[in-house]
Amino acid sequence: MRIARSESTPSKLSPGVRGGTIGFKTLLEGREGSPDNYQLLLADTDVSFLSPRHRHNFDQFRLSVEGATNVGPKRNLEQGDLGYFPEGTYYGPQVQQEVGQKSLCMVVQFGGPSGNGYMSRRQLEEGHAKLTQFGRFDAGVFRRNEPAPDGRVNQDAYEAIWEHQNGRSVQYSRPRFLDPVHLRSSSFDWQALADEPGVRVKHLGSFTEKAVAASALQLDTGACHRIEAQPQLRLLFVLDGTGMAAPGQAYSRHSAIEMLAGEAISLQADTATEVVLMALSRF
Repeated sequence: MRIARSESTPSKLSPGVRGGTIGFKTLLEGREGSPDNYQLLLADTDVSFLSPRHRHNFDQFRLSVEGATNVGPKRNLEQGDLGYFPEGTYYGPQVQQEVGQKSLCMVVQFGGPSGNGYMSRRQLEEGHAKLTQFGRFDAGVFRRNEPAPDGRVNQDAYEAIWEHQNGRSVQYSRPRFLDPVHLRSSSFDWQALADEPGVRVKHLGSFTEKAVAASALQLDTGACHRIEAQPQLRLLFVLDGTGMAAPGQAYSRHSAIEMLAGEAISLQADTATEVVLMALSRF
């Protein structure tokens, strides 16, 4: 188990792969090069943020923590909403100006069913720096000084970096979902756990043959909840509250917790706690 706390994690600006200004705190990262590599970050999205319509070769969860986050024309993740963006599924363009104010979003990007894995932050920043020798990044698009061998001049910025770093073309899987999944978590009812007083759960959804899933937990002050082991990597994000996840491992608001496959933990709430639990792809 690993735990990272927002208050002790430095913030930095995005290297400019997308348009506008976005600051982020990388709370947890997986193992570079592995099919289940991931990144969990807090994205402080300025009203200037722009991103063209695009798709991924990885999966993504996006939770709007403070304010609303634009994810497409007339489509905002309102505060508390959770979005699942499957690999191969187009979304956007994102124009935060549609909201008219900044937002704070928790983002988890992770290897999807195709097994392409997820390019690490180090690889992304390295590729971005290399490609600036051959063109410029403009509002989420890489614009080459000279056409590529296939004739392209303009390309999605992330896609261009991925291809440069991997030395091959991106192969997108056929979309399993025709649109991203937009979950209004506040509309789900809490279900009390009969054998654990003061603990409630919301099962939000399960996706794909890789058993990706999301749920939410709520613990009253003093309540304890054991999260049993599962055969896949799981991540917890603390929306609110304080307590212990293990001896000597305290959590607080906006902490992130990594549970490896086969690990179990017991949450002990010192104050009322709410967390989102995400199960990543099972390989």
